[in-house]
Amino acid sequence: MKKIVARYFYVPICPESFASLDRLRNLFLKYKEQVDFESFNIFDCKFESLYSWFFSEEEIIESVRENGTYPLLFGKLFIQGNEIKGFPPSKKFISNALKEHGISFEEEDYKFNYGAITKERLKYDIDKFQIKKYDGKLLRDSCIICTKYNPYLDEKSYIPENWVKYEQLKRRFLEESLENGSLAGYIEYYNHEPVGFIEAFPLNISRKLGFPISSKSTNGVMITCLSVRKEMSGYDVASRLIEYLEKEVKNRKYESIEVLSFPDEHNWQPKSLYEKRGYNAVKEIKELCIMRNEL
Repeated sequence: MKKIVARYFYVPICPESFASLDRLRNLFLKYKEQVDFESFNIFDCKFESLYSWFFSEEEIIESVRENGTYPLLFGKLFIQGNEIKGFPPSKKFISNALKEHGISFEEEDYKFNYGAITKERLKYDIDKFQIKKYDGKLLRDSCIICTKYNPYLDEKSYIPENWVKYEQLKRRFLEESLENGSLAGYIEYYNHEPVGFIEAFPLNISRKLGFPISSKSTNGVMITCLSVRKEMSGYDVASRLIEYLEKEVKNRKYESIEVLSFPDEHNWQPKSLYEKRGYNAVKEIKELCIMRNEL
């Protein structure tokens, strides 16, 4: 039986991208007689012509090379060139893909405990919110918004030792980016608890991280992540973070800010949030939209 190819492309700015990599490695190790598994940190790879790429994989690679527009967005798994939906990659779609090739997939072989967790919006004192500019000491707090306070992870199931190595991997990349001046970021607190953060990189680096940009101009930045804890919705955390970031990048003499926005029903980087702040749609990518604000 000829082996099939599973490839995972990921970026170093999300703890979940590293956690997914470990889960997938462990999964495909159990199917090593039937599946060749390969992983690619898209920021570090040069993507030389050593591989026979599938078309959908080439779309991502071409985006990194400036020639395409297909967004990576943190991590994508492909099996025989077919994208597996979800982040983390869906058990259901992994199962379907493997069964198509005659491989019997046992769901317990691929473990992660994410599910739809309802987090109620609570009442807070608006005067107790505080925004701080990124520095080395605050970077772990931005990481745990993606892990401990992930909207799909029950806080009670967050075990620090299970996540610390993934938080450290992201933090290491952010620390290097802070040192070389390529990262702008802010984090907001409520009573010393982190509640939201925003990160932005220059357009040329954002492209290497798998984000499509509107043009080849490099005198701008892209918001690569804006995340706010669900229970904090309705307190303008996202708007304040964007405002602080805009002032910061303007002071750095950048001319524009871009963001890859989603339809409002996704509730992540919603288009209406940026429209209210004067961002204009400049490029449609399927249901997504690159928006830009000239500073």
